[in-house]
Amino acid sequence: MRAMKMISIGICLGAAALLAARAADNTPLKVNPGLWEITSEGQNSGTPPIPPQALAQLSPDQRAQMEAHFKDMMAKQAQRRVVKRCVTQQQIDEGFDKLGRMSQGQCSQTVTASTPTLREGQLQCTGATTASGTYRFEAPSPESVNGTWNMTTTGDASHTLNVKNTFQGRWLSADCGTIKPGDN
Repeated sequence: MRAMKMISIGICLGAAALLAARAADNTPLKVNPGLWEITSEGQNSGTPPIPPQALAQLSPDQRAQMEAHFKDMMAKQAQRRVVKRCVTQQQIDEGFDKLGRMSQGQCSQTVTASTPTLREGQLQCTGATTASGTYRFEAPSPESVNGTWNMTTTGDASHTLNVKNTFQGRWLSADCGTIKPGDN
């Protein structure tokens, strides 16, 4: 079970690192700080690129549990989700730059547009697991954002995971109430 959790965490952190690859231009989107409601849904296909050495450490029962866990995660990814998040002005100002400093591995980002209302680009990561993708985030007003991102992660020819996500956000209030930055 512990190995399954570590693999899940590794894949999630890897995906976050891919989305956070450092860019040369970091113009923050012009959005209001405070409480936001984010609605998102996704689609995915394929199988997670799990390193063979990690799979080798699992018993048949652990491997079956892990496969069931990923199947459940992929089903949840396709469901519509609505969360409330508290976003600070500092987080807005740091934008993609702070996240980029947290990324690991050999990832690069090519920014194709970076303005107060639009951020889009391409991502490319190399190594034992490769990944590539595109993203587009728009802020048509300081009270709304929407976006898409598409990623393909490959471990080997038989383990490729394709993920597509869309989201819409609407600003609710300058006061976050009991929701703290980083909470869901």
